[in-house]
Amino acid sequence: MDTARSTPRRRPTLRDVAAAAGVDLSTASRLLRNHTDGYRRDTVDRVVRVAAELGYRPNTQARALRLRRQQAIAMLVPDLDNFGFTEVLRGIQDICEEEGFTLLLSEVRAGPHSPRHDPANLAGRVDGALVAFATVDDPQVGQWLHQLDLPTVMVQRGAPDALACVVLDEEGNAGLMVEHLAGLGHRRIGHVSGSLTTDTALRRQQGFDDAMGARGLPIPPAWTADSGFTFAGGHAATLAIMSRREDQRPTALAVDSLVSALGCLTALRELDLRVPDDVSVITIDEHVMAAQTTPPLTTIKVPQRKLGHRAARMLLDVIEGGTGDRVVIDGPTEIIVRQSTAPYRRDPSERLPSRR
Repeated sequence: MDTARSTPRRRPTLRDVAAAAGVDLSTASRLLRNHTDGYRRDTVDRVVRVAAELGYRPNTQARALRLRRQQAIAMLVPDLDNFGFTEVLRGIQDICEEEGFTLLLSEVRAGPHSPRHDPANLAGRVDGALVAFATVDDPQVGQWLHQLDLPTVMVQRGAPDALACVVLDEEGNAGLMVEHLAGLGHRRIGHVSGSLTTDTALRRQQGFDDAMGARGLPIPPAWTADSGFTFAGGHAATLAIMSRREDQRPTALAVDSLVSALGCLTALRELDLRVPDDVSVITIDEHVMAAQTTPPLTTIKVPQRKLGHRAARMLLDVIEGGTGDRVVIDGPTEIIVRQSTAPYRRDPSERLPSRR
């Protein structure tokens, strides 16, 4: 009997990788978890190459037992209908797959009727949580996070109380909507905002106001309405803005979210207003759904997947004892131009209302 062939090959360990690459054990561990800040590029490449050559695969079960970890993280969102979470979740899942973590997704609504203690039943099930509650005036959110007693990273909340958070450049994203519409000759631009109790919507509102102000364009209060980031809210906000005489309403609408833009299109049809002949519409959040509307929607494509990557990496670092940071993802961003926006077709010398 050939004993050499019958003896199973020993699984390479992290110690084997470290020895072969000429680095210490902790360095090999960090680099193979993609924590490369502060390390030379040739060191990173050498460790990764040696691990591949040896066929090293991390033993996540053993690591979890050693550290008393669940090897799982949670993503808590306030609304599963929001298209803006789709690519963020894909980005988080990318990192979870790389690091051997399971991702749990839960919709947890904030507000007076939400549970006060561990509403997602996370205790003992996950090592940390990514929290997408962006509400800035609901005391239950802060109370619940304190009771949760887990490493957390806020996603899309840049409020001062969020010590570990990753957000998008929402001021810039809203400014791009104004830039596109103004570039088409529109001077009467309305704003279907998100929920103005949220950090995301407040920053988009500020970006919209700044971009309009920089161009000397008016922002009558009647041309701005809160959609709450919902279909029904987008519908109601659009009716409120556009149910007026032609010379007293906007010729273009900047809408803060794709789901609100779907409600906006429905309302415009009910008002017998044609898009883009009577009014142009642009929104934030690129999704396959945007190309399926009538007409297809022009969108601002924001780096949602990159946001998910960075947030997940930060949470895993906080789980390992890190303190987190306040990070703004500022690109790449692009405008996906479709048929819902078109050049302004009327007299550009018409009289505009006062700025406020």
